Amino acid sequence: MSCTNKSPTAADQPNPQQLLQRGKLIYNLNCIACHNSDPDQVGTVGPAIKGSSKELLEAKILHATYPTAYKAKRDSKLMPALPILEKEISALEAFLK
Repeated sequence: MSCTNKSPTAADQPNPQQLLQRGKLIYNLNCIACHNSDPDQVGTVGPAIKGSSKELLEAKILHATYPTAYKAKRDSKLMPALPILEKEISALEAFLK
């Protein structure tokens, strides 16, 4: 809630196009150092991540782990947790779909 005690409304939420653009920006600023600029391609360090589920994104970004029973594409364990991106996971998911 803001200091105005006004609850967020649907009008306050980004539309799907805005969410996708936000996800692309977040991806370009945080992910392409290791993952390819095209998330459908393998990166220099990280695997292709196009189509990653919200569950996988949350596990990797927030905890540097994998969801239960997930088969990792690489076993490098190089990706650090990036909890500062917690509020951006929905945007990243939208971009990676």
